[in-house]
Amino acid sequence: MNTAYLASLVLIVMTAYVIRLVTILPFFHTQTSLKKDTKDEASILRIQKPSKKPLRIFVFLGSGGHTGEMIRLLENYKDLLLNESIVYLGYSDEASRQRFASFIKKFSRCKVQYSGFMKAREVKATFLQSVKTIVGTLVQSFVHVVRIRFAMCGSPHLFLLNGPGTCCIISFWLKIIELVVPLLGSSHIVYVESLARINTPSLTGKILYWVVDEFIVQWQELRDNCLPRSKWFGILV
Repeated sequence: MNTAYLASLVLIVMTAYVIRLVTILPFFHTQTSLKKDTKDEASILRIQKPSKKPLRIFVFLGSGGHTGEMIRLLENYKDLLLNESIVYLGYSDEASRQRFASFIKKFSRCKVQYSGFMKAREVKATFLQSVKTIVGTLVQSFVHVVRIRFAMCGSPHLFLLNGPGTCCIISFWLKIIELVVPLLGSSHIVYVESLARINTPSLTGKILYWVVDEFIVQWQELRDNCLPRSKWFGILV
């Protein structure tokens, strides 16, 4: 009798979590559109309704072109994103951190907190080296993500991502937190695909298309050909 009761309880809990998982993955309940989406700043970046509290925004910088696009995106939407905001800057490349630090100086009303992330995989790394760095990245990123996500509680917030592979790990941790702690609500993850991706998404994009709350492409061909759930507002960077 006790075994049957325990099995029933486990089944109920598992069913509840499956239902919860379906509700937090936007892919299952987002409408698709063949039209160009309205280019409203708040709707593009999934900003919540105006609040007396400052916007808390997490931005992740990889290296090279991804960093350049992210900084241009922040510059283009500076009035919305960098006006008395609290910015949590995640980075895996010191040059990118320095570039961002130089960029953000002109926004004196912003507060910035820096968090270094290990790269999920180094170029030319062996299989064993890759496994080691991936495990290290998983543990380190979990600590950072939990700390930042709970710091955002009760404030309008946004996780803005755009390409590096570490973004996948960050997004998965955020969704796991949503699954385990329902009272936190949505993490509001927005992924902006690279301007260079015209006909096919990047590997990171292929993965995060199923996970993030808003998936934005910059070319109509990319949305129409293979990413019907994505939003297209034209060129953003």
